[in-house]
Amino acid sequence: MQTYTGRCLCGQSHFTVDVESLDVYACHCTICQKWSGGIAMYLEASGQPMIDPDAPEPAHFASSPRGERYFCSGCGCPLWIKLTDTERYFIPWTLLEFNEVDRRRLILAAEIYTETQPAFWRLTGQYARLSGKEVEELDNRCQFTH
Repeated sequence: MQTYTGRCLCGQSHFTVDVESLDVYACHCTICQKWSGGIAMYLEASGQPMIDPDAPEPAHFASSPRGERYFCSGCGCPLWIKLTDTERYFIPWTLLEFNEVDRRRLILAAEIYTETQPAFWRLTGQYARLSGKEVEELDNRCQFTH
């Protein structure tokens, strides 16, 4: 397990988070498309992100029955998603301060909610491509990332 520091665009929201795996999940659901402006790419945290004591608490809202989204109240930058009724947190990998070695170790593990993926957006490689229904079935059995 590795601890990383994350920061929003304006620097007001900074946090640390433990990450067990550098597997990246590319989400194509329509909510993440709106949230990120395109494709959203997350790492799963090993527990709740810890806000720096000098930073304000992030703002949040329930974006769907499945998730609550946290963002910086200063710049609006997305910080993380917490899956409803779980302690699972997903952090945009781009917020985390990686050294060059860890940056090269990032692996695209899966594209999810592929049924709402725009036709013009194609990632390449060999990894799982799952529909929203498949992801939700795996999540219900706790098999998606563990």
